[in-house]
Amino acid sequence: MWQEMLPNAWDGILSRIRSFECSQRNAVLVPVAALSVGGMLVYWLRSRHKIKTIEMGNGWWGSDERPLKGKEDESICPFKIETSDKELEDLHRRLEQARYTPQLEGAAFRYGFNSVYLQKVVAFRRSQFDWRKQVEILNKYPHFRTTTEGIDIHFIHVKPSYVPHGRAVQPLLMVHGWPGSFYEFYKTIALLTEPAEHGLNEGDMVFEVICPSIPGYGFSEAPHQKGFDSKATARKFHKLMNRLGSKEYYLQGEDWGSLITTNMAQMLPQ
Repeated sequence: MWQEMLPNAWDGILSRIRSFECSQRNAVLVPVAALSVGGMLVYWLRSRHKIKTIEMGNGWWGSDERPLKGKEDESICPFKIETSDKELEDLHRRLEQARYTPQLEGAAFRYGFNSVYLQKVVAFRRSQFDWRKQVEILNKYPHFRTTTEGIDIHFIHVKPSYVPHGRAVQPLLMVHGWPGSFYEFYKTIALLTEPAEHGLNEGDMVFEVICPSIPGYGFSEAPHQKGFDSKATARKFHKLMNRLGSKEYYLQGEDWGSLITTNMAQMLPQ
């Protein structure tokens, strides 16, 4: 609306300035009109940059009742990804017992996942994929878990081994999307935490990276109550960062992670 009004208002001011030379009857109108339009311009510019905030709120998503008294356990515990022979044997048995529907002739993937190709994927996972090596890769970075609002949150927390003199380490929370996991960031973490070792300028920012698993994904516990959404996740991740001692931090998110980090910024824009 203001975009449409401003050009007309300015034209009005110019026409009044021109008529001023012929008559002084409009001597008062010119500054009044200028002030009026100037006020409208300032209001329009301010309204464009108005921040939409949302309440932090509170919630409880545990399987049991919220404690009536006492404070929630805020401890942060190291966590290691592990697998066992029993788990792998069970997985192999499930893969061997998979049943496949015949593929539609010439359908490719237009009617769902192609069952012929699916058998190749399952065979690879059953006979060639090195699960133990993958577990070793996943444990490359430090893993932790903590409990907020009744459910466990898993995250990795990677700090730089070297910080150039005079540089402050910047906390960076990175949130995955669907389908996805914290592992999506593994190739990026070293560039952020050790920039000098990867050909980047020592003057570049140095980050400590925190990558949580969204509740219900990876090693984070799923909510046990209805109504869980991106705002509840945003609040839980704010609590996580607060426990890590970060009062100000950068956010990055993709897919669902972008909505979660947007909600985080709307909760605490300052």
